[in-house]
Amino acid sequence: MDGTNYFQNALSNFVTDAACGGAVRHLTDSGYTLNQIVGRLDYPASRAKVQRIMMEYLYESHMLLREEPSEGLFAAKEQFVQVQDAYGRRSMRKVNADCDSQSNMTNMPYLTMLSQGERTPQIQGFLWKESVYDSRRDGKLTELLHKKCEKYGETYSYISCPFGEMLTAAEEKLGCLNSRQREYITGIRWEQPTIYHRLNRRMLEIISKLYETGAYDGACFFVTGREKITIPAR
Repeated sequence: MDGTNYFQNALSNFVTDAACGGAVRHLTDSGYTLNQIVGRLDYPASRAKVQRIMMEYLYESHMLLREEPSEGLFAAKEQFVQVQDAYGRRSMRKVNADCDSQSNMTNMPYLTMLSQGERTPQIQGFLWKESVYDSRRDGKLTELLHKKCEKYGETYSYISCPFGEMLTAAEEKLGCLNSRQREYITGIRWEQPTIYHRLNRRMLEIISKLYETGAYDGACFFVTGREKITIPAR
């Protein structure tokens, strides 16, 4: 891509984000699929540009992870903010900015409170408490994962999603899903064979259906409990 095309593309993306980026992120947060978001926008943005904004937000909000979940992903991040004193003098101050709310983060047992809300994750020597799902011992998969999410918090619960591979090689495996579930899956750009998705209610339902038909095997990660459950193929 030459300089002119690069500039034009960057400008076009900027204009689209300014015009409808906030709406796309809000609708994504509300659980709308890509097709539903495109249909609800007043601004005539292309599906590809809406998908770009949606995908960026899914990663920024940690709904999706490119790598296996770990404590380090939720560490406080340093950033500089401008502050103003009582006399109007401005200065820059370094603060820790969490990806999630402070109330959620302080519920995580591996975080050590320091001072003024600062905290650091104890990530050295991190080990998962691993187990393999067995329906005879653990009961129905849906019920087990739901209980784990309630115990450890949905925000820090993830499941591996091999949809990049499934959509490329065997999309018929998604035949057990209803139209809205398939629409959600196909609206995401699965840039790797496996991506990690937050184990919210929608993904729990999708994975449970796929597992029941023998179309899923993978792993769940409950970061706050350091617990990993491998789900073997049926």
